[in-house]
Amino acid sequence: MKKVIVIAGMLFAAGAIASPFEKPSEAIEYRQAAFSMIATNFGDMANMVKGRKDWDQAQFSQRAQFIAQLAQMPEEAFQFKGAEAGDTTKAKPAIWSDWSGFNAKLTQFQTDMNQLAKVSLEGDERATKKAFGVAAKNCKSCHSDYKYK
Repeated sequence: MKKVIVIAGMLFAAGAIASPFEKPSEAIEYRQAAFSMIATNFGDMANMVKGRKDWDQAQFSQRAQFIAQLAQMPEEAFQFKGAEAGDTTKAKPAIWSDWSGFNAKLTQFQTDMNQLAKVSLEGDERATKKAFGVAAKNCKSCHSDYKYK
């Protein structure tokens, strides 16, 4: 029993010190930086899918790998107390009033990007573009519900 209490205390302490943020503005800047990098990589992939840029499977796959990693980052910044307010954020209050809905879309985004990263490594352009379309549809849905333009 004593071991369980010690382990639980250690896990609680680890969770309490895990956040790299001291102020809400830092959490907002962090998630905005992650989304900015996601948008840059996603935009490059979209240009390839739409034919605005020559298709390069290796480059596309690299972008997908980056986004799969970046997709994991914003969640903790949304959960930081006070990070729902701020003059520089386009995040709608619905994120926090409908956390379960937002979190479901964020989780789906992470799943979609992991799938896209995996598919893109297989080298099949058609399958890669299809997986990109799935991910893009979910992105747009989340932006419509949870982000000001």
